[in-house]
Amino acid sequence: MPIELLKSLRLHKDKLWSLDCSKGLMATASSDRKIKLVNLQNLDFKLVEELDDSTHKKSVRSVSFRPNSSILAAGSFDSTISIWGKDDSDPLDNPETDLLAIIEGHENEVKGVAWSHSGEFLASCSRDKSVWIWEADELGEEYECLSVLQEHSQDVKHVVWHPNMNLLASSSYDDTIRLWKEDADDWECAAVLNGHEGTVWCSDFEKSEASLRLVSCSDDATVRVWKYVEEGEDGEDIWTLDAILPNIHSRAVYSVNWSSHGYIASAGSDGILAVYKEVEQGNWEVVAQQNEAHSVFEVNMVKWTRVGDKDLILTGGDDGFANVWCFTP
Repeated sequence: MPIELLKSLRLHKDKLWSLDCSKGLMATASSDRKIKLVNLQNLDFKLVEELDDSTHKKSVRSVSFRPNSSILAAGSFDSTISIWGKDDSDPLDNPETDLLAIIEGHENEVKGVAWSHSGEFLASCSRDKSVWIWEADELGEEYECLSVLQEHSQDVKHVVWHPNMNLLASSSYDDTIRLWKEDADDWECAAVLNGHEGTVWCSDFEKSEASLRLVSCSDDATVRVWKYVEEGEDGEDIWTLDAILPNIHSRAVYSVNWSSHGYIASAGSDGILAVYKEVEQGNWEVVAQQNEAHSVFEVNMVKWTRVGDKDLILTGGDDGFANVWCFTP
């Protein structure tokens, strides 16, 4: 079996919305307002720390580690973003994580946060229909808002950066994905991807340095791959639909993640965890499928990571569990 359940971790008493990994740590966020840190090294899976649940007044919806760092950003339904950090010399041996900053600005629930590849920028998105781009200092304690992007017509669900470019994708309740890039000290919409017939919950860039492809998922139960073609005459970038992946899901797909070795994982409200492989350009097949990945509960998040020589898929569900799956190609 390509997917094997290694560990099922009961971390939260309510929905587990989001998770991320860095330097051997996994962070999880939940409707119970808690953020948990778990040791992934040596497949230990022990709880390292529980961050102060009095910091946010409502659900913590999204977490994101600054690249190659233990600095963590957390977006909440209370409209704020908290920034946490600890000694990077050995974060697993340091039990103390400090609250470095609280960022305010959004007028409604913060649905997503994401760091750029360099750690210079933090993006956030909200139910207030906006995407904000913040510039962070080296210590992660000071934040300046560089741009407020308000071209989505509905709730913005998710933001993600390209792995080695200052290119940002945002996914929205308005059924679109927008791509943003810096131009003349400001940020502008570089492209709008249309095609989904429902809320776009999540997107993720291919990890190849030379690639400009993006995978997305939606309420329409589809997973789609888009690719950059060229810059248009009007200055906007031209992207095209590269593939619609095999129809595995029967209901909304909430999360997609593109692994560093080329596989795509998806998960959603039908409880299915699926893994896809590209067999030739634009032609994908399902290589693994796990039904009821969180029993009868919806799966809100899927994330690839690597520990030692093992490729792991992390999932978070409405049951409050983080499940750790081993994937064998």
